[in-house]
Amino acid sequence: MEKTTSTPANSGSAGLFSRLARKKDSLLDSLVPGWTDSRIENQLFVHATKESKAARTPKGFRQFAMKTSDGTVNAYETGKGPTVVFVHGWGGGANQFFPLMRGLAQCGFRSVAFDHLGHGGSEQKPATLHQTIATTNHVLDKVRHGQDGLCAIVGHSTGCIAIAAARNALVRDLPLFMISPVFNYKLFFLKKLVKLNLHTDIVKKYANGFAREYRGEYQKLELARNLDKYSDSTVIAHDESDNESSIEESIKFCDKYPLTKLLTTKDWDHQRIINSESVWQQLKSHLNYDDTSVNFTAEVVYR
Repeated sequence: MEKTTSTPANSGSAGLFSRLARKKDSLLDSLVPGWTDSRIENQLFVHATKESKAARTPKGFRQFAMKTSDGTVNAYETGKGPTVVFVHGWGGGANQFFPLMRGLAQCGFRSVAFDHLGHGGSEQKPATLHQTIATTNHVLDKVRHGQDGLCAIVGHSTGCIAIAAARNALVRDLPLFMISPVFNYKLFFLKKLVKLNLHTDIVKKYANGFAREYRGEYQKLELARNLDKYSDSTVIAHDESDNESSIEESIKFCDKYPLTKLLTTKDWDHQRIINSESVWQQLKSHLNYDDTSVNFTAEVVYR
C-alpha cells in the first residue's frame, strides 16, 4: 500500500506569518530606532491589562494617592498603630496583601500597601526595577516620618529586591518578611521575556542586550548582595512548588546566613503562599504578636 504523508494545512501559512512578523519588526526597528525595545519594555514594565486598575476597596480600608517624583501611586491603608508596609513584585498589586493587612489591623497594627507605577491604579508608567526601588524608598520614608512610624516591611517576589536595595537608613533594624523572594533576577527577567511570545530572534536580540547591561546595571541589585546586612532580622517564606523563583536559592541563602529564619510550605506556589495560614502565623510571630485568638481568613469583605 502506498504511504501518504499528512501535512497540517496551516503549516505553510504559519511559517509565512512568522516570516512576515519578523520582517515587519525589523523594518519598523530600522525606521524607528529602538521600536522593538520600546515594544518589549512596554509589555514587560507596564501591565496594561484588564486588571490594571485600582482594586475594589475592602471594608475598613482607605484608598489614597501618593505623589512621587516619578508619578502618582495608588495606595491603601487599614488599622491603627505601628505601621507595616507591604511591597508587591512584578505584575502584582497591593490587593494581594489585603487579607494580611486586615488581619494585622485586628492585632493593633496599621498596614500600608501600594501599586507600583505601571500596576493597578497607579500611573501607567514603566515600572523598571530601578523605578520600583525609588518608589519603595519614597513610601518607606513617608511612613517612617509619619505619626505611627515604620515598624516592619513585607515583600513579595521582586518586591523583596526593592526592599533590600532601598536606602539603608530606612530598612536598618526593622523586621523584614520576604515571601517568594527572587534571588536570581537575571533568570527571572529572561523567563518573563520569553513568555511574551515574540519572535525568537527578537527575544534573543533583547536578551543579549540585557545580558550586556546586567553586570553594570542590575547585578549589584541582586537580593543576596543586599539582604546579607539584614540577615539577622529577616524571615523568608518560600513554597516548595514555586516555579517562578526556586526555593533552592532561599535555602542556599539561609545556609550561608543561619540567623535568617526559613519557612517552607507545600502546594501554595509563588502567589498563593502570601495568604496562607503558615505565613500569617509566622508574620505575627516575627512582629512579636503571640495572641492566638485572632483568626485569619483569606476572604476579604468589600463595600
